[in-house]
Amino acid sequence: MSEPAPALQPLLDPETLHESYPDPDAARARAEQLRVEIRTAVDEIGELVARGDLVDLLRGLDELEDALPEATAAADRAEIAGNAAMQHTARLRLARVHQRRGEFADSNVIVTELLPAAEQFGLVIEAYTHHHAGLNDFAQRHWDDARDHFARALAIREDLELADDERAASRTGLEAAQRRLRDAQSPEQAP
Repeated sequence: MSEPAPALQPLLDPETLHESYPDPDAARARAEQLRVEIRTAVDEIGELVARGDLVDLLRGLDELEDALPEATAAADRAEIAGNAAMQHTARLRLARVHQRRGEFADSNVIVTELLPAAEQFGLVIEAYTHHHAGLNDFAQRHWDDARDHFARALAIREDLELADDERAASRTGLEAAQRRLRDAQSPEQAP
């Protein structure tokens, strides 16, 4: 599998930990291609993979109204056609969309359910799960929990020497959570 074009590599805002694309038009064009791939997929797994990529693009474009039904459809498709690991990651994507929409009751239920199950799928998915749990906690200002999840994700990703962008994302999350913790403990910081 080839690396996505630079315009399609999401940038992570170090303050909000939201993704964005340097070329939103290129990302939207890729989203349209993925919609075609979903409709023309030769099997359910191909559809599931394309839909997961579409959810990530829509979330990074901040098109959360479109991302939610796609994430729900991906989770449903994973339940029907995917293996347990695919179901797990599709549900994490759904939780992430709920989190970005501020629907923390929904995101918390999913993340709380998936965290204890993550290690059964191996270290890569365990790191992915902890990273997403960190993002969910960070969005809710649970800095301690976010820091712990990012630290775990980063440790796994560094031990396994996973892709630089995955390590960088967890490192950015960890630094942001630590910075927020320091700011919260600093008496000169305004609320």
